[in-house]
Amino acid sequence: MITTIKGMNKKKLLMIIGLAVIPVAAFFLVRESGIEFKNLTPSKIREYLLSFGMVKGALVYLAIYTFSIRPFVPIPPTLYTFAGGFTFGPIWGTVLTITGATLNASLCFLIARALGKDFVEKISKGKFGKLNERLKDSGFKTLLIIRTSPVGPPFDLVSYASGVLRIPFWSHFVATMVGVIPAVAVYSYFGGSITKGGLTILIAFFLVVVISILVPWYIKRRKRQPQIQ
Repeated sequence: MITTIKGMNKKKLLMIIGLAVIPVAAFFLVRESGIEFKNLTPSKIREYLLSFGMVKGALVYLAIYTFSIRPFVPIPPTLYTFAGGFTFGPIWGTVLTITGATLNASLCFLIARALGKDFVEKISKGKFGKLNERLKDSGFKTLLIIRTSPVGPPFDLVSYASGVLRIPFWSHFVATMVGVIPAVAVYSYFGGSITKGGLTILIAFFLVVVISILVPWYIKRRKRQPQIQ
């Protein structure tokens, strides 16, 4: 019995060390790239990515998006999303960003599951309690609503909280992947439209607002229909 417990503790310790290394390594890799966080713009990211060529640049973009674990790498995901569309166009920018965002959220989920509640409470700055009430009995639909809502809890905090609250990994993975599609698609389109300017940008912004409002409303409506019947 004691041997089994020791084996489990050793396995968990190795998992914690492995996951803890990821954000630290990502932080130093981004810094070594010569990109300064405070001066970062979509144009600078685009220039950096294209220095690798289009194909390698896409892989670098995917890796950077995936391993930029906040708060260790303090770069807002929206900035990456604009840069993705600006660099690779609306279609490939959307595909790469959805993949990167889902993998990034999954890493946050696994880090929280390994490090536990104290870690999440420390980085949440008092927001974990309220989110805990929303997520503790959360099914796939509830998590999907949170992911698609434009005024929901912070993206990363939801990932961390989901890991602590024992939400199934694949429920979190799929809800995240599907939930980010509307906003990512529109932001990527906007990023790809920067060089075109004018009416296209205004339309893209309008679509961001409309889709961000309509998608959560539709999901909530579908969820309530069985209860009404």
